[in-house]
Amino acid sequence: MIKTTAGKAAMSVLKEWNIDHIFGMPGDSINHFMDNLRSEKDEIEFIQVRHEEVGALAASSYAKITGKIGVCLSIGGPGAIHLLNGLYDAKADGAPVLVLAGQVPRAKLGNESFQEVNLERVFDDVSVFNHRVDSPESFPHLLQQAIRTAYAKKGVAVLVIPDDIPSSTIKIDEKTPIANVSKSISHSDPEDVAKALLAIKYAKKPVILAGTGAKHAKLELAQFAEKIAAPVIFTLPAKGILPDRHPYNLGQLGQLGTKPAYEAMEETDLLIMVGTSYPYREF
Repeated sequence: MIKTTAGKAAMSVLKEWNIDHIFGMPGDSINHFMDNLRSEKDEIEFIQVRHEEVGALAASSYAKITGKIGVCLSIGGPGAIHLLNGLYDAKADGAPVLVLAGQVPRAKLGNESFQEVNLERVFDDVSVFNHRVDSPESFPHLLQQAIRTAYAKKGVAVLVIPDDIPSSTIKIDEKTPIANVSKSISHSDPEDVAKALLAIKYAKKPVILAGTGAKHAKLELAQFAEKIAAPVIFTLPAKGILPDRHPYNLGQLGQLGTKPAYEAMEETDLLIMVGTSYPYREF
């Protein structure tokens, strides 16, 4: 067992998961965590934003572009509430994001202290993992669990950190948990596959609507479209999965979409949605 602070142990966890930058805005209730982050500035870059919402949107965008977890940081009180818009963006698109939200010290909780807000309740709807760190010893372990859950469930993981936690001394094992996460693999039900094949067989004008969930299956998508002779329409964020000049690409759908895409959707007798939860039903 070795002695360290909970904050330093948390820094080790972040580096173990190859987290090399954090977007955020510091302040009173996250100061002790920031002290630890400052000591790691050569390995973990802190990118200060001018508004917490921008930090959350930046973390979400980073996760969607790279597939790696995006991390944002804020104070408690008003700052953490500003994160919500960016976090709902991450939730809607299945992007792994870690939130490190400050909170008043444990001794002041429940005393209507400056910046104190019930953050667990605030983040409950937007998150796949949402916990307050109640003891210094649990901080590195909860951080591991938060990151692992964000990856596994493709969503927002929130850790609420009372400001006295990071500076508290703890004892930890020299062996740290391995930064690893199991990927879930979905298998289609054979009965559903049989029904789908039957629908495709008898469709006269099938159309494929593809979203960002298809970005890692470009070849399979093109082969599928060619096999069933179906044009592919893309959601706006999915533009570029197939080249614009690809013979089966009809362009985008929606108010910024193409006329051929709109007309194909009007005439189709079978819509096959691949990697999308497209919400604009009027199209």
